[in-house]
Amino acid sequence: MTNETEFNVSLVAITMRSDDVGFRGVPVSAGRDGEEQDGRLREAVLESSDGLRMTIGCTFWVDGSADVQPLDFLAGPDAYRRLEAAGRMTLNSAGEGERVALLRTLKYGDRGYPSLASVTWDELSELAGTDAADLLASHGARTGEYGQLKEDARRYREHPAFVVTADGSEAVFAAFAITRVLPIMKGFGRDGGVEALY
Repeated sequence: MTNETEFNVSLVAITMRSDDVGFRGVPVSAGRDGEEQDGRLREAVLESSDGLRMTIGCTFWVDGSADVQPLDFLAGPDAYRRLEAAGRMTLNSAGEGERVALLRTLKYGDRGYPSLASVTWDELSELAGTDAADLLASHGARTGEYGQLKEDARRYREHPAFVVTADGSEAVFAAFAITRVLPIMKGFGRDGGVEALY
């Protein structure tokens, strides 16, 4: 890749392209039967200390929404394949060129595989290995409760969330690492789930 930005979130290395490319597809916010739209796609490669290598993309759509989804699973433990089915993250328009996302995290439950669950800032910080709100702010996000950042929110109003501007891909990819990759790596929600060091 050329024109890259590289940074780490705990044990996840993120290499982000600096340039967007044109993309056409159906936004997550439009649902399965939604119509195709034009968007701008920003790619990043995620690599973890346990062998994961995956390309993900953040698409900013003309309807004001954005979403992050895995593009190519290149290598790594099979547990990360769960990201292909349950790894998407949606950001909704918050007005004035801003987008807001609820910070829900993959968490292991009774079914034996991780599903999205509500978490606290303390749990997010435990996953990130540092203060999660400060980490996201250092990458350009504003953080707070969902109801503060999205005044018309009806559900999850007191749950962690973040807001980015149109060029906020760096914070979005950091949030993806905290809420999607690190929970699988650390067995979040499992009894005795601990961080594996490689």
